[in-house]
Amino acid sequence: MTDIRILKTRLAIERAMSDLLMEKSFDHITTTELVKRAGISRSSFYTHYQDKYEMIDNYQRAFFSKQAAIFSENDTNLGAAIYELFTFLDTDCPVETALLSENGTREIHMYLIHQIKTFLADVIYPKFTQKSFDRVNLDYRTTYLSQAIFGILQLWIKRGKQESPQEITDILMLMVAYQGHV
Repeated sequence: MTDIRILKTRLAIERAMSDLLMEKSFDHITTTELVKRAGISRSSFYTHYQDKYEMIDNYQRAFFSKQAAIFSENDTNLGAAIYELFTFLDTDCPVETALLSENGTREIHMYLIHQIKTFLADVIYPKFTQKSFDRVNLDYRTTYLSQAIFGILQLWIKRGKQESPQEITDILMLMVAYQGHV
């Protein structure tokens, strides 16, 4: 069983990182700022993580795994996959949300955009469009749409998640349908 002090320290570090990520980019966050904001000593931080990169790597790996599962489980339904992603981000996962914000890591941004693009190209377009697109046309369409979906995700985070996961999914799906892509 995990010691309550360990859990409290990790939670303090998590809150501090998510708060700092909402203020500035990951690259500009120092360990000194992080431990000060968390209200812990540097040695306490280093007991849990080698550095801020290891900490974020743990969150990124967990998010990548969750996100892959979402897209895999909803392998033929873009709306359901997007709804589940927004529902996950609407729950208590502040570091993951902060990583997807404008201040988050480029690695996680590019990974999610790539996953959305792959899902569109491999599943949505072949199964739900009546047109057949050549590879170049499909590449441009899926790039455009995956960037748009990610941009809306970032705006939703920036606006403080004012819309429910269902409302933001409905907005996105209307935009996708309006564009005539799906």
